[in-house]
Amino acid sequence: MATTLVATGATYPSAERVLALLASFEDGRPELSVTDIAASLGVHKSTASRLAATLERAGFLARSGRRYRLGVEIIRLGTLALRSADIVGAMRPAMEKLSQLTGETINLAVPARPDVLNIAEVPSTYILSCSGGWIGRRTKPHAVANGKVLLAFGAIPVPAHLERYTEHTITDLAALEAELATVRRDGYAKAVAELEDGLVAVAAPVFGADGGCVAALSISGPAYRMPPASLDELGRLCASC
Repeated sequence: MATTLVATGATYPSAERVLALLASFEDGRPELSVTDIAASLGVHKSTASRLAATLERAGFLARSGRRYRLGVEIIRLGTLALRSADIVGAMRPAMEKLSQLTGETINLAVPARPDVLNIAEVPSTYILSCSGGWIGRRTKPHAVANGKVLLAFGAIPVPAHLERYTEHTITDLAALEAELATVRRDGYAKAVAELEDGLVAVAAPVFGADGGCVAALSISGPAYRMPPASLDELGRLCASC
């Protein structure tokens, strides 16, 4: 089913038109008028105007007089893409090493405020695993080990509302703050059935050149293969990579 972009009083097909609109900006055409946009998309000027206004409200376009240019949200996503590509390349050896040592699913996640964005994965070697579907997936930081790492080391602000996913999800801010203090002390985080029953993970921070936390590296698997008694050892292993 085609995705849609909803504006005030109307709904417009988004995928093809938005991509075509954004692709219309080039080095030689950093700004476009509504007439330019309409010609690029092959639509009426009123449709082009409404679509451009919707994208402006979302931060993907910015207006200067009667002309539009790419907005700060595009810059943010482009910066995230470049940074993510660099991190994946740098962390791939550590991910492969953890995969060989544990056989479990290894994920790399970065902050995508207010969420956690999974950007790379080495799948488990087990038939029954937690692999697949993680790349590109966003999760709420308080419910996952890599998110707790990003919260603990300041890469993501602590959310005001903590959504419950299972009976083990931390939904009290004081309890979360106490857990984050433990993460900072130990250098790794644990999440036991907090996002989904039976799913267990540990994660450790990845620090950039400036000393700030830029990503989180995690090991995840089913609870029967990653019992509570094994998590501290796995957490230290993750942190050592």
